[in-house]
This record gives sequence, C-alpha cells and structure tokens, in this order.
Amino acid sequence: MSDHQATGDGQSLLLNLVDNSGVTRAKLLPASRIAAVSERGVGLSTAFAYMCVDDHLAPIPGGVAVGDMRLVPAADARRMLAAGLDWAPVDQLDQETLDPVPTCARSAAKRLVAAAKDAGYVYRMAFEFEFTLYKENADGSLELAHTGPGYGVGPFLRLEPMIRDLEQSLIIAGIEVEQIHPEYGNGQIEVSIAPADPVRAADNAVLCRVIVARTALAHGYRASFAPITSVEGIGNGAHLHASAFKDGRNVFSGGDRECGMTDDGLAMVSRLAQLLPDTIGLYAPSVLSNERLRPGMWSGAWVCWGHENREAGVRFVQGTGGHGQSSANCEVKVIDPAANPYLVVAAVVAITQDALAHPYDILPEIHVDPAVMTDDERARNKVGRLPGSLADALDLLEKNQTLRAALGAELLDSFVAVHRHEDEEHGSKDLEARIDLLRWKY
Repeated sequence: MSDHQATGDGQSLLLNLVDNSGVTRAKLLPASRIAAVSERGVGLSTAFAYMCVDDHLAPIPGGVAVGDMRLVPAADARRMLAAGLDWAPVDQLDQETLDPVPTCARSAAKRLVAAAKDAGYVYRMAFEFEFTLYKENADGSLELAHTGPGYGVGPFLRLEPMIRDLEQSLIIAGIEVEQIHPEYGNGQIEVSIAPADPVRAADNAVLCRVIVARTALAHGYRASFAPITSVEGIGNGAHLHASAFKDGRNVFSGGDRECGMTDDGLAMVSRLAQLLPDTIGLYAPSVLSNERLRPGMWSGAWVCWGHENREAGVRFVQGTGGHGQSSANCEVKVIDPAANPYLVVAAVVAITQDALAHPYDILPEIHVDPAVMTDDERARNKVGRLPGSLADALDLLEKNQTLRAALGAELLDSFVAVHRHEDEEHGSKDLEARIDLLRWKY
C-alpha cells in the first residue's frame, strides 16, 4: 500500500515536529484546512529551536519575541494513522523564501542523504525501540504491565491484544514490522522496524512512537520511551542499524577486510566508534541517558566496535545465512529515545561520509567484553569509555568540526544550548526526580 493509497479525502492531518529536546510536538489540521496549508504550511515561532524538555526556553540570541517560520507537511511522507486521521512530518521553512531554516533537523538529514547519493552512496537505516508499559491506577500509582520473564511467552500472552493491535496499526501506516516482543526489563517491549531510506527511517521512528502511545492508551496502558523509567529499571534504547551501498553493493559485505567488510565499510564502522565520545551528546542527550550507559547492560558503554559484541558502542552485524550481502550492517547501540531521530541519521551519514574522505586510523575489532580486558589491553586496543557527564559530552559535541560543518553551526549550537539548560536545571537532581521529570516526555 503506497502512502497516497493509505490516505484519503476527509482525513484530518496530525503534524509532528521533533525538536532539539527530542520531544515530539503536534498540531492537528482539520480536513478542510489541509489544501490551504499544503504549500505554505502553518506558523510556529523560531524560538522552538530552543524549547527544552521542561518547556522553558534556553537563552536565544536576539531574544524570544521575534521570528516565525512555516511548518509544511511532507506530502510524500503522509500516512494513514487511523480512520479519519492521517499523519505527516513537517519541514521547517523560512516564512518568506520557503527555504529550510538552519535549525530544521529533517531538512539537514535530507541534504546530507542527497549529498551522499551524489557521491555514489545509498544508505538504508532502521530503528529498533524499547519502551516501558504501565497501568496508571486510580490513585496515580503506576503498575508495570508485566514482570517478565524477559522475552517470555507469559508477558506476550498477557499483552497479546495490545501487541496485535500495534502490529496492525503499524502495517496500516505503511511501516514494515520486523518483530515485536517482550524485552528483558519489567514492563518492557521492543519494536523493530524494517530498513528504509534514512529520512524515511526517521519518519518511521516518529510515527511508530505515536502509534505505540496511541495503541497503549486504547488498551488502558501508558507507554514511556524515557531512557530510564524507574530507579531499578534497565533503560530503553533506540538502536540504529545502518548499511550503505555503492554501485548497488553493500560496503559491509563482500570485501576482504575484517568481518568481510570492504575498505569503505571498515572505515565507516571504525569512525562511528571512534567518534562516540563526540557524538554521545547527540545520541543520548538527556539528564537520564548516562544512567543507562553502564557496562554490563548491553547498552554499548564502551568506545569500540566488534562483531556481534553487545558491549561495544558500535556492533557489527555480519548478516544471516542467505541474506548476508544485503543485511550486513552496523548497529549504533548507545542511542536512546531522547535523541532526535533526524539528527541521529544525519550524524551517521555525515560521519561515515567524512570517514571516506580522510585517512583516519582504523580501530581494531574487539572480540570480547571490554570489561574483562586489563587496562593495558584496553589502551593497546584504543578502547575507551564514554564521557562521564552530559556536560562533558556536550563540550565534545560542540567542538566537533565534522558535525559542525555538516549540520551547520546554528543547528548544532541550538541543540547544545537546549541540553545545557536541561543539564544545569535538572542534572543534579536525584535519579527519581529526573525520572519523574522525563517519564512522560518521551
């Protein structure tokens, strides 16, 4: 079913914008208004580039009062959400010229993907999301939707009506589902989405979360995509799987380098791992994110890469029998749902394209859990740890010249400003207070 076949006349249109805080903002257009705004969009203050997770504004150059932009629905990405309701992401455009504003993450992703294609590289990407389901009791207390066992048939059967409705709703919306299953954590579910063009993959990520939240509410649950949802919880990830093709062939397969990669593929994987300290502030940007990124939690807490190594920040997936050439990919494990998916795919494209243009050192493959290595072994193999705080992560992100050039200074600086505010206002609060702040923001 194509996007256009999935939509219809008389459908209202839900518009979604993911801002620098990672929060999805919404506007609803009645069916009678859609044609009128299809080209010039609807208005929104340019100050939203500085909107924080607590709905305060980070300091804005020139102040907050002046400036407006247009949110224009991406017609080619419009999908059916439900009977009577369609969905579309928006591009943030200048009010006069209708060119992308410098702080539009979706436009930055489109630009970088197009540049990579011009250079001969076509990317395929897919997110897999973990989320936590709760029942909200009449007294306001929360009850986890299941208590395991992880991956067990028991939690699946308990949640089967909701999971089956979720599956069908995703299919109706044109999202190809690879799998849905109870995850390791109590109350946790994972959804894996099939690969697509990077911008489409980010669109799918936004829409998938809307559908999850909507389906959960219909079954009496609330879904949280926060990086950590309880003090005892293991945390929710938003891992990204990425592959790249040159002349129709996957650069992560069919070569004579490590794990069967080509020179291009190895350079991409190595550079993604090498820059994890600089990019973690973008991939995992909330005041809860560091709580998830701990050794032993399979969250990719180590700066390295390895074949099927779930403790490595970048995990190489060689592909399954019969599908190796097409399915080989790398998984960036450190990402969590507080990240803006458009910035994530933009950063991955920018870093991997830059890796092809410069002779960076190649990181060795790590075959074991880095925690069992000695300090000397980790040093020899260039295995490191991620920054110890959000403030340190933002310092490194702010100084990274590859991302500054690729994303643009205004987009990168506004992103950093938002998360510096959040860190300064909320980073020193105890864990429970930070969870209470963010549990229902994502």
